[in-house]
Amino acid sequence: MVTALLILATAANSLVAKSVVDGPPSLIPRSFNDDASLFLFNLFGMTAMTFLSVMMAGKQARRIWVQRHFNHPKDPVTIYRAILFFAGMGLFLRCGAEAMNLWGWNPNDPVTTARVLMAKRWIDPIALCCGIIWMTLAILGEPGVEHQLRKVPLPVDMWSRWPALMRAVAVVVLSFAAALAAVCLR
Repeated sequence: MVTALLILATAANSLVAKSVVDGPPSLIPRSFNDDASLFLFNLFGMTAMTFLSVMMAGKQARRIWVQRHFNHPKDPVTIYRAILFFAGMGLFLRCGAEAMNLWGWNPNDPVTTARVLMAKRWIDPIALCCGIIWMTLAILGEPGVEHQLRKVPLPVDMWSRWPALMRAVAVVVLSFAAALAAVCLR
């Protein structure tokens, strides 16, 4: 914790801050090569997936918690929910860090930009750990979960759940509108 605070305190003297100041002025990160449409779709995608993945992770965490008295941690449904939880958390952390980077880009404030970029580098390993746990659970739990999924009744009626996607569609539309406004008004 002290190391992280020390690093954030020295952001003004960091190489990142110097590269933001010394580079050619750009309203979007230079890695986009001044391509506003590429920046727009990255900003939109990272923002939408940040919200959608945290919604998924939160839903699964709530279901695991509510059903903790009925479902054992090794039950297939708990393993399935844990897989979705860690996949959602990994995606949330990774996309959230990148969205924070894209929304926080400000060549006029290199210290804040440097802090955002350093925070992103600290968050990325945590997202990787969530991904490792997700894949480990998927590999270890696959035989038991697949065995349970092959039981009757089959097939699953997914179309009856279509209205449940309306909230996700609303998040995607609002994320696109926000990204479009951010790019157009820069």
